[in-house]
Amino acid sequence: MPRAALSSPIRALAPALALSLAAATALAGCSGASQHQVIDANEACATCHSEEKPSYERAEDPAGTAQSGTQVRVKVPDAAAVVVAEPLFTSEDGARFVPVQVRTASLSGGEAALELDDGLWALCVDDGDAARAQLVRVDSASDAVAVVEL
Repeated sequence: MPRAALSSPIRALAPALALSLAAATALAGCSGASQHQVIDANEACATCHSEEKPSYERAEDPAGTAQSGTQVRVKVPDAAAVVVAEPLFTSEDGARFVPVQVRTASLSGGEAALELDDGLWALCVDDGDAARAQLVRVDSASDAVAVVEL
């Protein structure tokens, strides 16, 4: 078969493929590939989506959650600040969540020592349309100091 005959259907599909890729990239913040962007406490998922997303309560912490006492050390070499957020789970297994900003802490030399209340927190670096995040379970009865690297 001539080469021109094979490339013609591919050329016809190229715009549709490019559009599909762009749409998938725009939704990457809600996929398992990266963490959802940080939102303010007065925002809702409908701010960046066409409709509100369902949210789930978790009886257990998701796999990979760091455990700490009230002191948490954060290391982020490529950021000036870290966001302390409450996770709003958007999947039943806890794999996906929306970080809802509570406060921001400045980093000095890419590091900070945080004092957190008991509970489940998401420590995040806001990258605009997505975020890098680590969940941390804080228990004041523990003397452990978690070191979170984002």
